[in-house]
Amino acid sequence: MDTLNASPNEASENPTFKFSPLRKVESTEANIFIHGYSAGHDLEDRQTLIRSIPPELHDQLNILAFWPSSHFLRISSTTKKLIFAASRIHIIASAAALAVDRVVHFALIRARAEEMGSALFNELEEYLLRHHPQVTRVNLIGHSLGGRVVVTALKNRSLSKPREYPQIGDVLLMAAAAKASSAEAAAMLNWIEGRLINAYSKDDNVLRLNADEVCLGRNEIMFFENVHMQGFGHSDYWPKLRDVMKKAGFSALSRPTTGLAPQPENDFAKNDVQLYQVLRHSDSGLLDAAIAHLKSSTWTSIQDSETDRALAFTRELQAVAGHCLVNFARGNGLSYLKTLEMLTDHYGLTSKLHHCTKVVEYEEVLLKYVFQHAFPDGHQLTSATVVQTKAIPQSTYLEAVDSLAKQLKLASYFQSAVQTSSAPEPVIAEAMAGTSTIVDTAQAYLRSAPDLLRSLEKESARVLTNLKTAIKPGYSALIPAIAIVHYARLQVDEEDLM
Repeated sequence: MDTLNASPNEASENPTFKFSPLRKVESTEANIFIHGYSAGHDLEDRQTLIRSIPPELHDQLNILAFWPSSHFLRISSTTKKLIFAASRIHIIASAAALAVDRVVHFALIRARAEEMGSALFNELEEYLLRHHPQVTRVNLIGHSLGGRVVVTALKNRSLSKPREYPQIGDVLLMAAAAKASSAEAAAMLNWIEGRLINAYSKDDNVLRLNADEVCLGRNEIMFFENVHMQGFGHSDYWPKLRDVMKKAGFSALSRPTTGLAPQPENDFAKNDVQLYQVLRHSDSGLLDAAIAHLKSSTWTSIQDSETDRALAFTRELQAVAGHCLVNFARGNGLSYLKTLEMLTDHYGLTSKLHHCTKVVEYEEVLLKYVFQHAFPDGHQLTSATVVQTKAIPQSTYLEAVDSLAKQLKLASYFQSAVQTSSAPEPVIAEAMAGTSTIVDTAQAYLRSAPDLLRSLEKESARVLTNLKTAIKPGYSALIPAIAIVHYARLQVDEEDLM
């Protein structure tokens, strides 16, 4: 639920929610946002959803309920082979194969939405009791198949014994890819304390593809408060979430706030909040160390005269992570979220990640791997939890990062290679000591084989990791810098930066 305990495979038999609060707020009421099909599929898209939360709600407890909704363009290898085979017959056959596969794919995810709806209240209750025990009332906001999740949950609740916890306040469905009869709507309304709102649009052509159902997202229904969003397409609801909630009269939007959250700036680096804001609020010593590691790359040019050193560091890290020609073409480097996805893919770590992994968890998985293979004989950061890493003294952690940086240099690769080639000699010499016959010598070799293989395995793992890092321009500077950003993130300890 809120940990890396679920299978990363989107076809998992037991998919779970991953609840992600926008920030820490002590409130007895929470707004639960549930996305739909093709949303929340990667780090950047999840951050886009988070940034869509209206600033008027930022003083309240807002929780994103991420679930494995897949993506329209996520095509399996089997499907690719089928499409390729069809293309050899005719281009139309290839297009038809793709269309049929996508229809089947949507049907599977639609069924999964109902599974998630059946599990919603149980998982939500467990999460709230563990992390936000003060919450007694929740408001539900669901878009597209997220609306189907909510409708399924409410249908199941109305058919079972009433649950006392959590109490359900307002329910807002937006472009809901779900159906409900008048009788079902009446039953759902009977089990909530607030309003049952259906934000729909006759202009939503995407829902026409859900041809076997009369979707709430395109139609009025009795017992709902129906709000017609004139001119809205299926993908307009999240970018215009504030307008939708305002027109629907969503109660949480009208509550007094202590101040509005800052609006995004017209600056790519400043808008990379998961990097810039972390360093901006961190200890200056951490920023100095991160800059020093990044400057070890010949690809960087951070000047000591920079007034906003956190911003300068952010721009340089983005530049190092991206390809220089691509950077030039698009006018900026690679965002921090895309950088983490690139690195985890480079080291083959994607399968170790939950389908809705947070930024801090991406960093954790990446750094544990790098430390493990850079130090095959063991390192405390190989197995340290996030809590344990946070508790490490700053000076100790920076020393560990310095050691890691040395291991990731190209020179370390050649050194490791030499060590690997010469490593067996002491073992063999020891094995041969005192032997007098060919048989004795052979037996000694066999006895030493397990130790020899372990030694070779450790060194080869180190060599491979060092080589994969060294041959990529800037990686030996980039990874230590990320290690410091990770530590800084833990020290800042702001939920919306995790």
